[in-house]
Amino acid sequence: MVVAGEDRNDRLALRVLLEHFCPEMRGRLVEIGDKVRLHHATGANLTARAEVLASKVRARAVRDDASVACVFVHEDLDQADSDDYPFVRERVQKALESALGRAHYALAVSEIEAWLLLFPDALSAIAATWSLPAKCKGKDTGRLIDPKKVLMNDVSRGGRRYRESDAPDVLEQAINLGLLARPVGRNRSFDQLRADAVQCCAEHLKSNT
Repeated sequence: MVVAGEDRNDRLALRVLLEHFCPEMRGRLVEIGDKVRLHHATGANLTARAEVLASKVRARAVRDDASVACVFVHEDLDQADSDDYPFVRERVQKALESALGRAHYALAVSEIEAWLLLFPDALSAIAATWSLPAKCKGKDTGRLIDPKKVLMNDVSRGGRRYRESDAPDVLEQAINLGLLARPVGRNRSFDQLRADAVQCCAEHLKSNT
């Protein structure tokens, strides 16, 4: 199992979610540390970038003397969810599948912080002063223009401010509190990641255990 993404915080957050959605992944996940830049690319440029990532995955597999069950690639769309989202995701998904075979593109709308806003009680568990504004509860968090700004300026306005390194811890708290199955709101990129993790688990891991 291989995880790639924009930075270490995002890869750690993805690892937390994947190991929850598919416990069979625990102890099998490795990371590719290079920054991913895919969603703006098209045509031959996208193909080349996907092939570079694939070469790094294959090299890691050779180094570890292991086969690759699935590759999960995270990237933030950096804009709110819209009708364009599925087309952008599908374009990159096809390029990754062509280069890697079993790959899943976790394109977060609008960024991974939007997933955190689905779990207000987990945010409060990180810092008692953190509170999700009523205007953001029960919403489609993918439609928010700047979730990170919401976390920094609205949720954590009292006490210490949200930091990007908090993301994995918020998701850990959501798991500990049993919140992942009952998000407060919706985000289709989060739902897509869950579905992809379950699919990989059923097709490529559970049959081998």
